Amino acid sequence: MGLVAGTQCGRETSSELHMRTKATEDRPERFSQRNVGFNRQHSDEKHPARNKKTRSPNDETGRPRPYHAPEDFALQAGAWAVARRAQGMGEIWEPKEGVEPDCSEPEHLTARVKEAARLYGATMVGVARVDPRWIYESTGDAEPIELPEGVDTTVVIGVPMDYELMRSAPSAVAAASTGNGYSRMAFATTCTAQFFTELGFRAMPCGNDTGLSIPLAVDAGLGECGRNGLLITRELGPRVRLCKVFTDAPLVADTPAELGVRSFCGDCLKCCDECPANAITRGEQTTEGPTPSNHPGIKRWFVDPDKCLSFWRVSCSSCIRSCPFNKPEGRIHEWARALVERRSPAINRFLLRLDDALGYGKRLGGKY
Repeated sequence: MGLVAGTQCGRETSSELHMRTKATEDRPERFSQRNVGFNRQHSDEKHPARNKKTRSPNDETGRPRPYHAPEDFALQAGAWAVARRAQGMGEIWEPKEGVEPDCSEPEHLTARVKEAARLYGATMVGVARVDPRWIYESTGDAEPIELPEGVDTTVVIGVPMDYELMRSAPSAVAAASTGNGYSRMAFATTCTAQFFTELGFRAMPCGNDTGLSIPLAVDAGLGECGRNGLLITRELGPRVRLCKVFTDAPLVADTPAELGVRSFCGDCLKCCDECPANAITRGEQTTEGPTPSNHPGIKRWFVDPDKCLSFWRVSCSSCIRSCPFNKPEGRIHEWARALVERRSPAINRFLLRLDDALGYGKRLGGKY
């Protein structure tokens, strides 16, 4: 059983979780949201993405390229609709008036929260005590960010992106899969936050804002960080969108997962081969990234976000499509994931050859 996190009911919290968490082996400083790649491309006049050329959705004959027809772009716009209209994200929600929170059974409350989050669209959900280093130092507008006192627990939620649509990445329909993920994020976090307030607890629903989702997800036991800079999960590989709800509810924290990702990614270069921007390193893990948009201090593989955003047309996701961990549901894929957890270089190489032989990861519609 994990540790009890949350101080709403006067329970003692512990930093012991941080000592055994994979994401916190090193000691990085807090990171400003102003340096996130999407923000820097607007604030930094020298950002290379400012001069990128937009690729026409039509081919040389004037006809739409595969997966770039007007109805494909309409699919993309519809998928983003809920996310773009969501309200109350990144704001603290106060408890329902007159409700006294019940703190007597943290295990039961944790189980019910996870059950609720799955009803609201989560494929995976985990709980972690908030490590302050994963909270952004400031917003994109340089406003300081601090969680309210006592709000020291996070429920991290993973929602899926559609496997079949992602097979065409980069394309408008793959971007629709991404947009649908963001809309699901808004729905899942909004509903989960309301669940907490109905029980007398405070809650703050968040998407990409307020805190760094990947290290929070690692702490919550949802996966490990891969060569492509994304969270690799047991259920979906990197084909997942992350969101979170911060709360003061007393919940039982999960234990970080050991999936064999570091070992496997050390033997695999598929995302590097498929990245059209050459933004993914082929080298070893380091503690420093190539741009101000990289959060230094954690030993990992760094992606170059400037190169990545310089390529984006209707988004990209080639590194998600090509990742061997990105698979549909099936017993044989569960078997393969179990083999990866053994961290055997020989087994990893065998699985990579099998992945190539079966044609996984190749783009529908041919090379972009």
